[in-house]
Amino acid sequence: MIPTAKDDPRRAFADLAGRVRQRVDAELEACLDAMLDRARRYGAPVAETVGALRALALRGGKRFRPTLLAASYEACGGAGGADAVVMAGVALELLQAYLLTHDDWMDGDDIRRGGPSVHAALRQAFGSPHMGATSAVLAGDLAMGFAQRVLLGLRFPPERLVDASVEFARMQIDVVFGQLLDVHAEASDAAAVEQVHDLKTSSYTVRGPVLLGAVLAGAPTATRSALERFADPLGIAFQLRDDLLGTFGDPAATGKPSDGDLRKGKRTALVVELLTDPGARALLDRVLGHEDADPADVDRVVSRMVESGARARVEARLAALLNEATTALDATPLDPAARLSLHGAVLALGVREH
Repeated sequence: MIPTAKDDPRRAFADLAGRVRQRVDAELEACLDAMLDRARRYGAPVAETVGALRALALRGGKRFRPTLLAASYEACGGAGGADAVVMAGVALELLQAYLLTHDDWMDGDDIRRGGPSVHAALRQAFGSPHMGATSAVLAGDLAMGFAQRVLLGLRFPPERLVDASVEFARMQIDVVFGQLLDVHAEASDAAAVEQVHDLKTSSYTVRGPVLLGAVLAGAPTATRSALERFADPLGIAFQLRDDLLGTFGDPAATGKPSDGDLRKGKRTALVVELLTDPGARALLDRVLGHEDADPADVDRVVSRMVESGARARVEARLAALLNEATTALDATPLDPAARLSLHGAVLALGVREH
């Protein structure tokens, strides 16, 4: 069923998100409970590992990805509306749990969604950093295998499930390529940063869910291509907004310290823009990637991002990408009413405060 907010895309997306979140949360919990019950047969280490994965997957999360999938499915005329793709949304959340588990371990982040990351929880449970890390890697692998099993259990025509599985695999491959570029800090200009954002974030946050919804709805190739032209700029915009919030957002809203990206050495769009400022290079070298950087130096870098125009350039690029996504969506061969939630997604993902 298409949302009833006839002239308010933000409300349409929010209404859909509320319905999708409730259903996905319930089904995700049921799936993970069943996995935990099975894990208990094999002893405490297996049960502890699955329990830590379960805690992460069920602890918060905006469920943007299942909502985008449902919005695309409905917009493409999928039978049964959003309810028909709840389990596909569960598969996406399990994919997300896999990626977060591995990402937190690689980044050394002990906190995720207001609680311990999987490797941190297992380090505590097993009393060993090595066993915590090893078990966390396996927890992520387990989540990915379970995600594929859930996806292949959907009740859709076989040809759609095959296409959906190909799209799901594409998401995973793209994220790994993007993560490799990110951990090796290869990005040295805005184009390179956007390539990382496209592979690491847009692939499974926007493009993948949107195309998965279209595939399951049986949308023709032309519609899928048009939706990809919408999703690509929106996915990059989502991550640019994240870059901005990571430095200039309210930590109380974002749940992350405002100096975290700088201290961890992340090549965000803001950092790469600042690399073109000769006056800031020496200062940036003292802060970027230094967990123990002087807070005063961190503050100077942030101020320089504003004074040099780096922040303004990133914000301008974000606005341009959102406009590109909106223009592409308007050109997509869909009923205008069916597009409402997808228009709301542009606002929800690109103009958010956390």
